[in-house]
Amino acid sequence: MNVGVLTMVSQASQEGPSTGDVVGAVWLGLIIIFFIAVIVTGFTAKKINNISNATYSKAFVAQFLIGPLSMAALAIFGLYFEAPFIVSVAVAYSLIPIFIYKVVFSSMWREAALIWVVVTVVMSGVIYLLTLLGLISFAAFSGA
Repeated sequence: MNVGVLTMVSQASQEGPSTGDVVGAVWLGLIIIFFIAVIVTGFTAKKINNISNATYSKAFVAQFLIGPLSMAALAIFGLYFEAPFIVSVAVAYSLIPIFIYKVVFSSMWREAALIWVVVTVVMSGVIYLLTLLGLISFAAFSGA
């Protein structure tokens, strides 16, 4: 075979990020998002006057429960009750986290909703910044 063709093919296959790089970056991003959510949840719960005995361990438990229970609610409302997709998403990612915050922190509905709003706004900004960081770091592979 022609050595020039083999060299060109091998260089073309090595230019982009590997699958392991992308999967590793996604997992790292998810871990960062989870721990920032725990910190924001705990900090917000500590700053609210009506919530007593708010700790970061309770915030960890709340964030740990939100993931699987929200996905379960999305599946139940979407598949079992055959609700429209937007209703299923609204229930799964707004009402379920608010209910979990209410139960974990033993608070009233308005305090739980306030925690949810703060965490949602901060996490939206963090996800946006991590996406930009990922685009910038993977742009180095393409030479752009």
